[in-house]
Amino acid sequence: MSQLNASVRENALGRLQAGQSQSEVARALRVSQSTISRLWHRFQQTGSSAPAPRSGRPRVTTQAQDRYIRVTHLRHRFQSASVTARALPGGRRISVQTVRNRLHTTGLHAYRPLRGNVLTRRHCQARMQWANQHLQWTLANN
Repeated sequence: MSQLNASVRENALGRLQAGQSQSEVARALRVSQSTISRLWHRFQQTGSSAPAPRSGRPRVTTQAQDRYIRVTHLRHRFQSASVTARALPGGRRISVQTVRNRLHTTGLHAYRPLRGNVLTRRHCQARMQWANQHLQWTLANN
């Protein structure tokens, strides 16, 4: 489950301190009652609504570098991820897979270009002839 953002946490705590029950707060915020219960207990124990720091591998890139990767690929659509990985400012080398991961999280994906069939002059003439013959067609005539 994703974490509650700060405004929702503060809203929930304000409602609880005002005297609403955990169930009422959970229904109002559309979260489970157990989420509100854990939030309330954490607030009572620590005095803060912020979630505890999580373990895991630290990110190699900063948010500014992530934006740089995204903007670079929007400006240069055909630039490869390996070129971006080598040219990233900040002094630290990152892998090509990291660049691909950052592009993927921003919604940019690699696609192979579509190759259509090569049309000869005879194909083009046949298509034009068909289009001219059916110029007056409507959905009712079809």
